Amino acid sequence: MPKALARRALALAAGLLAAAPALAQENVRMILNWRLEGPNAPFFLAEDRGFFREEGITLRMDPGEGSSAPIGRIAAGTYDAGFGDINTLIEFTARQPERRVVTAMVLYTRPPMAVVSLARANVTRPQDLAGRRVGAPQNDTGFRLFPAFATLAGIDASRVNFQSVTPQLRETLLVRGDVEAVTGFDSTVWFGLKGLGVRREDVRFMYYGDHGVDVLSNSILVSTEMAERRPQVVAGLVRAITRGWVEAIRDPRAAVQHIARREALLDPALETERLQWVIDNQIRTPEALANGIGHVEPERLARAIGIVAQGFGLPRVPAPAEILDTRFLPAAEARRIQ
Repeated sequence: MPKALARRALALAAGLLAAAPALAQENVRMILNWRLEGPNAPFFLAEDRGFFREEGITLRMDPGEGSSAPIGRIAAGTYDAGFGDINTLIEFTARQPERRVVTAMVLYTRPPMAVVSLARANVTRPQDLAGRRVGAPQNDTGFRLFPAFATLAGIDASRVNFQSVTPQLRETLLVRGDVEAVTGFDSTVWFGLKGLGVRREDVRFMYYGDHGVDVLSNSILVSTEMAERRPQVVAGLVRAITRGWVEAIRDPRAAVQHIARREALLDPALETERLQWVIDNQIRTPEALANGIGHVEPERLARAIGIVAQGFGLPRVPAPAEILDTRFLPAAEARRIQ
């Protein structure tokens, strides 16, 4: 081919490439469960490594205000997706079935809800809570599920002296002795206590899951509108998040650097420890090791819904299909962890 003709062919090809439209990107707005801390590092790892972009998704992630908050924000249309508490979703679905939000993937398959005390209080079993002062934020899932915990543990909830506290003061009041125990997520309470100089050996955790409250916890939540109208986007979102978590579990220290870039005052060592705590206590469960993260047996989901319905005194018990849509879960091999 003559050189002039070859140059014209190359120029034409370049022009066609320049004129071709870029791969369409779907915009997705997502709210996290809490501020930018170690346990949210996997989401930003996925963003920085281009996992969402590879799925054709332009994702905007905002810090959250607690695990219960994303459900209302998604239902209102402010966000398309969120990282939040499946137990709150069960309550929301039972009370407002017309404002639909659904779980696309469960991440925390071991519930983090616990009654936490210091060794000096000598609270070692549920029966020890009778007559004790227990601090609890009113919107705390642990407080709201306490009736179910009390029933399954065989104690009288009315004999516990609950005191309403703010999340910001919960650990301080426990250390000062103003309350003898508190309810909350294990990692939240523990790292709050650690920041106040408390040693791990002086902290006692009474896990709800060890006393019959075998519920699930933080999950990837999406609007049913997006699930129905843009299922390929939800599937891509879950695939990208799964990749982020698998990579973060493999190297938590490296994952936390993706949060540290966004929070100048963040302590990387502390946040790595916080992320590792969540991995060890909520993510790396026997069922996750056997079947991959996100795996939930149908029988367990149904049982968990029943426990929540009882604990919250719900007007009806939602069907499992109203709560979890399993269509979006990646293949087990993509979810495999060690």
